[in-house]
Amino acid sequence: MISKHLCKGGCGNPASHKGWCKIKWRSGKKFGVDCPVIEAKRAKSLSSFRTREAKLGKNPMQNPKICKKNHSLARNRKAAETLKQLGEKGLLPQQTENKELKEKRRLKNQKALQKMWKEGRHPLQSKSKEELNIIRKKISNTLKDLADMGELPVQNFSQEKKRSIAKKVSEKLREGIRTGRIKLSPGWKKVAYKDKILRSNWEKETAQFLDAHKIHWEYESLILPYYDTSRDRVAYTIPDFYLPKYHVVIEVKSNGLINSVQTKDKMSGITNLGYRTFLFGKRQIKLMKNENITIIKAIKNEKS
Repeated sequence: MISKHLCKGGCGNPASHKGWCKIKWRSGKKFGVDCPVIEAKRAKSLSSFRTREAKLGKNPMQNPKICKKNHSLARNRKAAETLKQLGEKGLLPQQTENKELKEKRRLKNQKALQKMWKEGRHPLQSKSKEELNIIRKKISNTLKDLADMGELPVQNFSQEKKRSIAKKVSEKLREGIRTGRIKLSPGWKKVAYKDKILRSNWEKETAQFLDAHKIHWEYESLILPYYDTSRDRVAYTIPDFYLPKYHVVIEVKSNGLINSVQTKDKMSGITNLGYRTFLFGKRQIKLMKNENITIIKAIKNEKS
């Protein structure tokens, strides 16, 4: 039995208006109930109704004439302006909801998109390679324009937030590689060292040098975004070595790649994410072979 002091909807909140916890409108003796339980039931009922109507082809948006009218350029511009004004005032739904609701909505959208992808119903799956390239180019150009104006969100993030984002991206991409969703090039050289498979003898010498000086390192443990100027798009790089204690990234490159535009883009992108970076080539490998401690002091950020 529901207590007379609690909402009749069964949400457990105290009753405040004729047995209900909350109302959203009132007109004379009539009123609209805003109990979360009732709202959830109403939303579920509406969703089921719309799904049934869509399956029968009765959804208004399935009518070409109505769809064309509702998606006219004038209407789209008006809607965009309204959303912009709401955003400036901080009144958009995603701006007013709390963190729990935001996360719940994000996960719900993510699951829905994953389901669509598995069923082959995702909008991107129906597009040709040319159409996908146009979309990628458009996104890259937008990001480049925002970066030139200093309005790219990441440019205003704190170093701590940049590192947090980079860590999340790395985890997601590592998961993709582990599950086979993301394919890596099989043409790399394989050099065994301890329980790792490195890509070159220079990488092996770098690992041995770090071990000799008791510096803990991780191999290819990060996957970081950077802006590739040659391809005019956002790309990802997997740095060779990461030293967690010193928040240092080390890239080992051959003579042919050390001064390339792509290498410069990668190192610049990694630095912008808040990491201290070192680029090892022939000169640095030679210093390591001669037991030069200059590199170690630089890594530890010690004065000479």
